[in-house]
Amino acid sequence: MSHDVTGKVAAVPVRRANRKARRSRLIPSALLVGALGTVVPLTFAGTPAGAAAPIVSGYTLVTAQGGVFEFGGAPSVGGAFGSTSAPVVGIAPTADGLGYWVATANGGVFSYGDAKFYGSLGATKLNSPIAGIVPTADGLGYYLVAGDGGVFTFGDAQFFGSAGSLALVSPIVGMSLTASGNGYYLVGADGGVFTYGDAVFAGTLSSIFNGPSPDGPAVGIAANPLGGGYLIATAQGAIVAFGGAPFFGSPVLSGVTPAAPLVGITYAPDGTGYWATGADGGIFAFNSSATVGTGSTSSLSVTGTAHYFGSVPALLGAAGLTLPATTTIVGFAPTL
Repeated sequence: MSHDVTGKVAAVPVRRANRKARRSRLIPSALLVGALGTVVPLTFAGTPAGAAAPIVSGYTLVTAQGGVFEFGGAPSVGGAFGSTSAPVVGIAPTADGLGYWVATANGGVFSYGDAKFYGSLGATKLNSPIAGIVPTADGLGYYLVAGDGGVFTFGDAQFFGSAGSLALVSPIVGMSLTASGNGYYLVGADGGVFTYGDAVFAGTLSSIFNGPSPDGPAVGIAANPLGGGYLIATAQGAIVAFGGAPFFGSPVLSGVTPAAPLVGITYAPDGTGYWATGADGGIFAFNSSATVGTGSTSSLSVTGTAHYFGSVPALLGAAGLTLPATTTIVGFAPTL
């Protein structure tokens, strides 16, 4: 298998948060969110056995100020711009893709479209800012994860543990559910991985590079939606696969230098591709491919479902505009 890269990147520097953990319950779909500018991966769990995985028809990107950009079939249901003074850190889609939740660093949660509100930490004194939000597979709950590894559950999200009581070397920047939804992974900015429930540890960035990643800090983790393993993405465009997780390429291996740091990574529901998101709203789509035909008629056909529907740089560029330097993309929500 080879890879196909589509889209563009550009991003703005990534930040991270630190905070204390608390308990709640779990999360079947993982999502792309960010520790104050870092997107956390989104994984889809809960597809019935034998059923075809849903195909993503678009995606929504959210900025730290709460503004949203919709692409493809993503719903236009509003955003948190002007509704909060706290930075937005992530966005999580509902199960049918007709709505989403937006989370802020102080634990606030805003619901749009058919997303139901299950609670927030807006009135709670936090030890560390919230870094992201992840929905459960059935859309009846969500998780908030903090920079210090704290995990908070709402609705039907199940709690399997947290890193909130640990003295972390680096803040948590990503969370992703296992394929079964009965566990989850947390990743730190140093590429360290923490496993809970049925999540199986398969390695860290330092175990691959024998020290810190040469391609910048980790910015997200995406659990394999078909089985074991996970991907870790770094700010400068490296994507590293662990435990047999499907791998189809990265900006670094494609010879592409992101115009700005990556902020997250998300698998397609069927595991045949994934998206890497830049802090400026750039999108890299990587997909599986297969050789079609024989001899002189042979060609490489993209067979993955991580389709490219557009990016913020392309959208604004067509109008002769650019994303303000003070505006950072912090979340990616696929539309099913």
